[in-house]
Amino acid sequence: MRAVAGRPFVGFVLLAAAIAVAPVGGEAPSGGARPIAALGARPALAGTEEFSTFDVEAQEEDDESLLDHYLTRSPRAWRDEWERAPQAIRTSQGCLTSGQWFIDTDLKLRSPLGRRARFGLDLRQSESDAESFEYLDFSFQFPTRFGTPGAMFRPLYDKSRQDFALTWQAGSDSSALQVQAAFTFEDLFNNLWAFRQSRVGQEYEPYERHPWEPGLHVATRHERWRAELGGRYLTPSRKRIVNYGSGSPPRIATLFELRALGIDWEARGANHQALSTDRSSDDSDGRHHEFRRSWLGEVAARRSLFPWLTLETRWLYQERGQHYGPPLGPSMFQAEDRMLAFESTIRLNPRMSLRAGALHDRITIAKVGQTPDFSYGTRVESRTYVGLLARFGRVSVSGIEGIELDPEPYEVPFGLHDKGFLHLQTTF
Repeated sequence: MRAVAGRPFVGFVLLAAAIAVAPVGGEAPSGGARPIAALGARPALAGTEEFSTFDVEAQEEDDESLLDHYLTRSPRAWRDEWERAPQAIRTSQGCLTSGQWFIDTDLKLRSPLGRRARFGLDLRQSESDAESFEYLDFSFQFPTRFGTPGAMFRPLYDKSRQDFALTWQAGSDSSALQVQAAFTFEDLFNNLWAFRQSRVGQEYEPYERHPWEPGLHVATRHERWRAELGGRYLTPSRKRIVNYGSGSPPRIATLFELRALGIDWEARGANHQALSTDRSSDDSDGRHHEFRRSWLGEVAARRSLFPWLTLETRWLYQERGQHYGPPLGPSMFQAEDRMLAFESTIRLNPRMSLRAGALHDRITIAKVGQTPDFSYGTRVESRTYVGLLARFGRVSVSGIEGIELDPEPYEVPFGLHDKGFLHLQTTF
């Protein structure tokens, strides 16, 4: 959105939560007998950039967006290794369109500061058609008998966007109970004591009402089940800007998983929404109101028929909506996805597994008035895929090749190749 000098920005709240209950039953075999990812609560730390870039209608540029995001989930069999390793990196990447590449990367490094104190470095990178952000966090932790207090610093080129946080933790990623709390001072330098510290790019965006962000993450782990709960809240903010304004969304995610009748049952849900306004101080040209929301419900069942063969079926329902106010609107974009997935995993040996599956997505699109993004309209998208999971030393890799089943309005290479996806994880 374009604006004139003096427009205020009203940023709404961020709320994020995740609940997970899952059978543990020991570590999965190397190579991955169960390649489906498990959703866990996100860390207590976050930032405005993670949510202000959220967009719903822009995902229509990829006519198979839900299929692609499903196949970029990190393999579930790698989860325990990631959580317990002090030094590790993982990344999921792949094609969204012929011109867009999906990237989701996490890096964590830990080093002693003394006999007990620890230094941490965490990199989080997400580039997709849904959101775009990159954080490099430096943390300092000082264990005591009353838990582990600490601090975090997130540097960015524009000082106005730099974040600081105070943290506290009890337990660890290998204990029965782990609690993490954080209070983040978002964009701390913005308008702190010098006007130039409100600069973002070539513009100035001083806060009239500063945002703060408390966060909490609780995990309990047992021999046959685990549960996680996490939440973050970004307080409402207001700032004056010259050329740009956007909001930060609430995000809610849940997961329930159990074992019964020899079958692993799983249910999960997610909600992600944002409300932003960008208006003149005198309301002379409308509020530039924009509300976007995406929510997803998902159920799955999987069973190991033999030690070397696991079958899974999964159903997903997703709604995406975006509402525009004047001067572009009133207008609306609405999409519904109903996707059915089948997958089989064949364990070749302790270090290698094959996976093969099929996806079928029925997409319904509705538009009212004029909206800014292109859509392929109501459609059906189907795909089969084959993949390989392998482990070489400490490095786990996974590759997936998608095979197109539908006629498309664009050229499909060799008449079959649809999309390709890569996953990598290693510890140091």
